[in-house]
Amino acid sequence: MVPALPSLLALIGGNEDRLTPGTVLRDLVAACRAERHAARPADAALRLVVLSTASGEPEFLWSQYEPAFRALGAEPRWLDIRERAAAAHPDTLAALRDADLLFMTGGDQERLVDIVAGTPLHALILDRHARGELAIAGTSAGASALGAHMPVGDLNEQIVALGQPESLHAALGLLPTLVIDQHFAQRRRHARLMHLVMLSPRHLGVGVDEDTALLIRPGRGLRVVGSGAVTLIDGSRASERREGGAPTSASASTATSTSASPTTSPEPRAVAIEPLGFFLLPSGCAFELSSPSLPAHLHRVLHAIAG
Repeated sequence: MVPALPSLLALIGGNEDRLTPGTVLRDLVAACRAERHAARPADAALRLVVLSTASGEPEFLWSQYEPAFRALGAEPRWLDIRERAAAAHPDTLAALRDADLLFMTGGDQERLVDIVAGTPLHALILDRHARGELAIAGTSAGASALGAHMPVGDLNEQIVALGQPESLHAALGLLPTLVIDQHFAQRRRHARLMHLVMLSPRHLGVGVDEDTALLIRPGRGLRVVGSGAVTLIDGSRASERREGGAPTSASASTATSTSASPTTSPEPRAVAIEPLGFFLLPSGCAFELSSPSLPAHLHRVLHAIAG
């Protein structure tokens, strides 16, 4: 018997239209129906759970997602998990075992990972997804939490942390070759993602714009849907160096003293990262990994995502 391929994964950049509902949620539900586990009857409603753990306003998000998914013909159920103990509750695990799709909302990815990582819920998510039984989607913080590591804090914090591996924050590992950022073009997060990639060059950086989704079919292919684009940053062949930045007058004045002032810091240096792979996949792009026409310059990065 041929082992099942892992289920669909969807990375959504946040601010998707959930009132109409729009293209992103429509295409997500359609893709899940098309790839639903064979044990489900073809005409059965798609069963999904909305995990709102990342959010500081879970009731509000559920009030929007519940009617949106029902309008698309799905049967949503709310997983309102706010502490780690709830991630081991039998009712929680039973709800996930019955689902075709797990949808993780936006909010704070650190909160989501702190509560879910290493729990029975996390183990069940990984197991059912690997068996091809459970599709996984995350929007905004929920998308970032699916990678190997994830961005936290603001841009300045990421720049200060450059070169410090301890600044990498482990995520849930559904996509262990990726580092994922969201609200990408709208919040100008290119520099942040480049820094994260250089902290861990073996991981591919994926930035997803708002109202945009990257739909990944592991072992088969991927496509981009919605109103924006997906940016890929490949640092696997790059090196980083710093140049310039003469000492400040404050630094120079303390150079001859026996101890430096605790407020003294070197002047920033220019950071050079080269050669760096940069790819833009606009909405409508679709690739099959087995296609002989797969562009050679995209082969490695696409296989890193969906291979």
